[in-house]
Amino acid sequence: MKATIDLPDALYRQVKARAAMEGRSIREVSIELYEQWLAGRTTSAVQRSDPAEAAGAWLSRWEELGKEIARRGVDPRPTREILLAERR
Repeated sequence: MKATIDLPDALYRQVKARAAMEGRSIREVSIELYEQWLAGRTTSAVQRSDPAEAAGAWLSRWEELGKEIARRGVDPRPTREILLAERR
């Protein structure tokens, strides 16, 4: 389904720039945000409640991101193989 959304120009430019830096499309980013919102994982909902809850949610998200980065950053090759490949 296609939808037209009126966004402030400055906000759209920031989203577009960050998406481009991450190699993603605006569509991908939008879908992810809608899915998070529907799942109730947005920080704005938490921010309206207890500040301690907001801090806990923020920290949990950072921990999730750290685990994801660590998972993606692991090179399954042995160190010797990596070094030999970089020499070439």
